[in-house]
Amino acid sequence: MPTYRADINPAEVAEANRKRTRRMIALVVVALLSALVALAYFQTRHYLLKDLPSLPDKRTMWELNLQPNMTLLDKDGNQIGHRGPYIGTPMKLGQMPSYVGDAFLAIEDERFYEHAGIDNKAILRALFENTRAGEKTQGGSTLTQQLVKNIVLSPEKSYRRKFQEAVLARDMEAVLSKPEILELYINRIPMGPRVFGVEAAAQKYFGKSASDINLAEAAMLAGLPQAPSRYNPAEHYERALNRSNLVLSRMLANDMITAEQLQEAMDNPPPLAEDAEPLISEDVIGYIFDMVAEQAPDLLSGGQRDLIVTTTIDTEKQILAHKSLTDILDKSGERKKVGDGALVSIDNRSGAIVALVGGQDYGESKFNRAEQAKRQPGSSFKTFSYAAALENGFTPGTVRIDQPTEIGNWAPENYTRRYRGPMTLREALKLSINTIAAQVTAEVGPSQVAALANRFGIRSELRPEYSLALGSSEVTLHELTHAYSVFANEGLLRPTHLITEIRNTSGAPLYTRRTVAGRRVYPVPYARQMTSMLRDVIDSGTGHGARLGKRQAGGKTGTSQDYRDAWFVGFTAQMTTGVWLGNDDNTSMRKVTGGLLPVDIWKAYMNGAHKGLGTVPLSAPDPNIEDGRAKELAAFYEAMSLAFIGERDAAAGGTSSGQSAGR
Repeated sequence: MPTYRADINPAEVAEANRKRTRRMIALVVVALLSALVALAYFQTRHYLLKDLPSLPDKRTMWELNLQPNMTLLDKDGNQIGHRGPYIGTPMKLGQMPSYVGDAFLAIEDERFYEHAGIDNKAILRALFENTRAGEKTQGGSTLTQQLVKNIVLSPEKSYRRKFQEAVLARDMEAVLSKPEILELYINRIPMGPRVFGVEAAAQKYFGKSASDINLAEAAMLAGLPQAPSRYNPAEHYERALNRSNLVLSRMLANDMITAEQLQEAMDNPPPLAEDAEPLISEDVIGYIFDMVAEQAPDLLSGGQRDLIVTTTIDTEKQILAHKSLTDILDKSGERKKVGDGALVSIDNRSGAIVALVGGQDYGESKFNRAEQAKRQPGSSFKTFSYAAALENGFTPGTVRIDQPTEIGNWAPENYTRRYRGPMTLREALKLSINTIAAQVTAEVGPSQVAALANRFGIRSELRPEYSLALGSSEVTLHELTHAYSVFANEGLLRPTHLITEIRNTSGAPLYTRRTVAGRRVYPVPYARQMTSMLRDVIDSGTGHGARLGKRQAGGKTGTSQDYRDAWFVGFTAQMTTGVWLGNDDNTSMRKVTGGLLPVDIWKAYMNGAHKGLGTVPLSAPDPNIEDGRAKELAAFYEAMSLAFIGERDAAAGGTSSGQSAGR
């Protein structure tokens, strides 16, 4: 039988058990609550810190959270174009009057130098004022928080983003000094539609640099960051002026200016300047902009998106090139059924592209006819056949017979379908005789002609056919013009280029072009002989309309079959320029040859482009040099030709005058 201790009180045991149970329940509840609190903490922390971006390095901060933008400068450093948001050249605090930085601090963050990224006093003050007013009338964000919001975080409005903003603001204060933060802020803060930073805003609204603005102008700019669209002075001047007066009052309250300075600024509201337009309109610079945008990334090692690119473009020459082309097309294009054209001009000494026009209307067509269009060059390609011939023992005085010619299954004809009999290569090139160019190419070999043209910088595929002599393989205007510059440079090929320097928006250099020496691709004596022959083309040949007065020039006309393309490429000692006219759909023009409208455009451009340049002679022997051997050969072949003609006419029962005509 069970026994019971007489000293144990069952009621006390039951109470002890109940207490123990309550303690265990309490512990379980506390444990559960602690777990829930911990879970809530970690969940909240995870939510708040999820996708929190790391603070970038100083250099990257200048480029973050902006759409890509590119500014083009001409060869002298003048702005000629801009795409994307407008970001002014970064300004150091020491480059601007002290009241510029003070104005931003007075209205945006009076206690900037007293907090570490978050201003608790400002937050409490804003909370009190907003509660009292029943609406948001003040903000508690510091200047550092605003900077983080604009350059690192998304524009999302939530408690999560505000928390992340505070975290990153403290991080930024730990890695940047106060002046660095203020400098970054006034250079990157939005200050109008697609306008970022004080320099861009000063240029846009006042037409001057931030280094030159007065107190009233600085106050108006400082009023913009709170609501760039609302206080945009170009759209809401009175509203912007009232805001700037508030800025001035805050500056006075913070002992940043005197009462006299405040009154003077208020009495003299800043006048707005007209929006400064780029030196060159998009119609004139658009094709170059596209080329730079394509080439620039290949010159950089990283993925930089915000670039300031210094180009080789000469502003005056670029405007002149566009005008020369469009004036002729406006005057004669419709009548002559010419749809469009292009022009490329290269500095012989450096290979720099000083002007390039890819079409008459960039807004209508972005297709770059100078760089992208491959067309048959016609007779302008004959130059390379004769250049190859000189390397293979021919001379300018070598004689061949202009007569009906068959080479395999090909029977080239002259433009006039008439023949002149014996003539020198010099004369044949000057008059653009097809039969002799074809004969010379057949003798030298079309593969050698193609190889020489490739050496001269033509990268397009050249089919080694006999018809190559007459330009049957397509090339671009850019590469054909580049190849002609070899003659002006006495056989040196200098790489063409459009970009000399690239910087980012903070001004740090990303790329600087090294000077590249010309490469010898053609012997000097032959280059001079070819230059002499090409001088003849302009002096008394098919390109005589391109004469530049006392300034020596050489060049060659070109017309493809059925007048689909008309070319003129020519050079002086200083520059080489090529012109192409035609239709994008490859339809025929109305009897437009290279010696007509292309020559007119070339001459109009070259006359203007050489203003202020000295008259430098070409490196070429006198084209009128006496060549006794050539005269003997010419007389021999002429007599033989006349004898053949006489025999032919006699056999046919008629006579011949022996006359011939050429173009």
